[in-house]
Amino acid sequence: MGNLIKIVEISKRFGDIIALENVSLDIGSGDIIALLGENGSGKTTLAKILYGIYTPDKGYIEINGIRKILTSPAEAKNLGIVMVSQRPQLIDELTALENISIFLNTSVSRIYKNVENLLHEFNIDINVSKPVYTLSYTEKQYIEMIKALLAMPKLMIVDEATTYLPLSIKLKFFSMMKKVLANGSSIIFITHKIPEALEFSNRIIVLRKGRIVGRFNSDSVTVEELRKTMFEGFGEISSDHVTRQIKDVGRDRKTVLKIDNVSVLDEYSRRVVDNVSLDVKQGEISVIVGIAGNGQKEFCEAVVGLRRVEKGRILFEDKDITKLPPSKRIAMGFHYIPEDPFRDGVFLNLTIAENLKVFSQRRIEKEVLLETISKLNIIPANPSVKVYKLSGGNIQKVAISRIFINIPRIIIAYNPTRMLDEYSNKLVVTALARFAALGGTALIFSEDLDEALAMGDKIAVMVRGKIVKLYDQAMVERAELEKVMTSYD
Repeated sequence: MGNLIKIVEISKRFGDIIALENVSLDIGSGDIIALLGENGSGKTTLAKILYGIYTPDKGYIEINGIRKILTSPAEAKNLGIVMVSQRPQLIDELTALENISIFLNTSVSRIYKNVENLLHEFNIDINVSKPVYTLSYTEKQYIEMIKALLAMPKLMIVDEATTYLPLSIKLKFFSMMKKVLANGSSIIFITHKIPEALEFSNRIIVLRKGRIVGRFNSDSVTVEELRKTMFEGFGEISSDHVTRQIKDVGRDRKTVLKIDNVSVLDEYSRRVVDNVSLDVKQGEISVIVGIAGNGQKEFCEAVVGLRRVEKGRILFEDKDITKLPPSKRIAMGFHYIPEDPFRDGVFLNLTIAENLKVFSQRRIEKEVLLETISKLNIIPANPSVKVYKLSGGNIQKVAISRIFINIPRIIIAYNPTRMLDEYSNKLVVTALARFAALGGTALIFSEDLDEALAMGDKIAVMVRGKIVKLYDQAMVERAELEKVMTSYD
């Protein structure tokens, strides 16, 4: 297997933050390399250097034996390198099809059929003539994948873009990626899911604190070996979120949030939430699952007051809040963790400390600030670092921090652990479980079935704007949920 790209002694710093230190890696033709590491380990920084977004402070890249320092994504793309990033790189005001045509430097008419064929092959229902701002985060990721596949790259970098895809679509996407390998191309696959890395790669590279700490062949390493390499020195996390039981309220627990025959329209006046009813009770975590584009985004926005309810009522503690703005709901004790932390969850130009102070509804002591940073394992643990300098996962942790520094009455969250590594995921899931065990209430919208099963007391499946099944967590398995999500008539 010949070398396609060599990464030689690459180092990168952001001020006093060491993102990468002396990283070397050979990428062979036909390689599928999984990059594993905790949030802030340097995975995305390495990907961005390969894609010309960052230039290294030291070291270089060799492409087909020629030394290169890539200075832009356009230069990388001209050399056959394409990246699907963890944050969609699309122009919101343009349609999905227009975004793809610009990326491929061709006309909409020339690519329309190819785009529709790929959507059909994935069994994804997206109107590519809609403006991108109307799409959910995951739908935007679908468009990014299609862009990359149609570019037929020599090296495809996939940066945590498959995290919440249903297994059926994920398998199709990896099948399509493998077609890219047929002409000697390669794939770097960044993920925080160890089983996914083992299943879909032939080699695994583990990064920790900017250094490569492990190199493995995927067919000769175990989950436990990889977990130990990734998280050596990390403390243990209680797994009580899996087995917790609320013993004192049982069937008589109080309904805190009542959704009563709610319907919601999208930007084109189409009904995308259709007569949904749901009771969310005190001491419970209710999770709504579904493939992106089935109305979850609009439903969540209606619950937190960002979108008008066309029909029906939303009651919070027996008060009708259907027409109340978000600010009034926040004053009543709502805490919202949005889908896109970059756009809606944090103030990127403020420091970690300044963000936490904005989130706080009271004076925040320094001890509480440092404890929150430590509790969420935000890296670097420096309150004065500007948030835009953090990795995607650590930005998400800053967004989530608001539930640790306040005492919410109800938490509404959309894919709260989307960008988090396994350790950080457990921190957040455990915190939400403890919040509920102490009498708190949470409504979580998630496309991660493992997350739903780990934390949900009730799991509702949403298909085409309707809740089609409602399960007790103990009464359903992942395979059943996925079957209902993908094949319900």
